[in-house]
Amino acid sequence: MFGKKKDISDSALAEAPSEALKILRSNIGGYLGYKALEYRKNTDKAFRTKLITILRETSDMMSQVHELLIHSQLLTSWGPAGIVSKTISDLRKESADTDYKYSTFFDVVEVEGEHGIDLSIMYLLEIDILDNSEEFKDKITEIKINLEEMMLDTVETSIANLMNLSSNLHEKFTERNELIRAFEKMKL
Repeated sequence: MFGKKKDISDSALAEAPSEALKILRSNIGGYLGYKALEYRKNTDKAFRTKLITILRETSDMMSQVHELLIHSQLLTSWGPAGIVSKTISDLRKESADTDYKYSTFFDVVEVEGEHGIDLSIMYLLEIDILDNSEEFKDKITEIKINLEEMMLDTVETSIANLMNLSSNLHEKFTERNELIRAFEKMKL
């Protein structure tokens, strides 16, 4: 995982935003940060591409889990598993087709400062999103293994937990996009 794998706390990352940027740069090809105008769009695209890759793997595994639930005849988990699959699908679509509306985030030279945003917040959000997406994928893998081994006693609870994880991941991604969407600065 990204931030958690490195054993760096959120407070340490917030105090040294360059550490958060280093983590993202080392884990995402083409990620150069949002400070320089000429790198901003490519950094956004690199982040979203990384997330889409993780979500694609997650979606494939969730489809297998859904099939195993049907095969195991765990009727009460079919609906929640379908909701999780839809959330993954929605996240993939939003990651691929992100529309920042009227934001000038990608058009102005300076995005930080008195009337700008704190880029460390963006970096922390992105680390959190990627950590959560990896954790989400790992949980789906655990459920898949349990279903394959017919260890069905915890599956219902695990699927309910997946609903929470998928919802939290979606909320964090929405927060990130809202941070960009809300950026308005007059071009001078």
